[in-house]
Amino acid sequence: MTLNNNPEEICKILEKSHMAIIRPGDKMDHGNLKRVIEFAYFNARIHYIVNEEVSEGKGISDFIFYPKNKRQKVIIIELKVNGSAKQAIKQIHQKKYYIDLKNKGYTGNILLVGININKKQKSCSCKIEEYDNELKILISDNEYLPNSENKKQLISDNEYLPNSKNKRKTDQESDGIY
Repeated sequence: MTLNNNPEEICKILEKSHMAIIRPGDKMDHGNLKRVIEFAYFNARIHYIVNEEVSEGKGISDFIFYPKNKRQKVIIIELKVNGSAKQAIKQIHQKKYYIDLKNKGYTGNILLVGININKKQKSCSCKIEEYDNELKILISDNEYLPNSENKKQLISDNEYLPNSKNKRKTDQESDGIY
């Protein structure tokens, strides 16, 4: 779902993963959110080297998924609890976690993924931006926010169609979150 720039599906999978690994009564903090991400993205390790707490740019990112095939997409994930997915993306830009990717030989696109968990509403929001390896923006307004009235709302340049079958999986994708 991440490679398809689908923030709504990411949130659905994270919510299911949360229910599978976090015990009732456990607090949802940054550490437990990282456990949920590790669980949800477990199969990504087939095609990616997954590093947590990576010192890149001017700070430490939560996760960077380096593709084993350096022509594939790099995924940078920043997590927030009781913040916003936009704040997570903003932090990626402020800290420039992507600055050395080209120097390391990565030539594929770069996905910036901001994920926020709202503890009070028990909801997930996600924002994805995609850049080419020259840092030219390809997708910038792709965000999923929970809506209190109908529980879900997708904000995107493209209209969300719940039964849309126009998403095509690539060879490296599975039914997992990545």
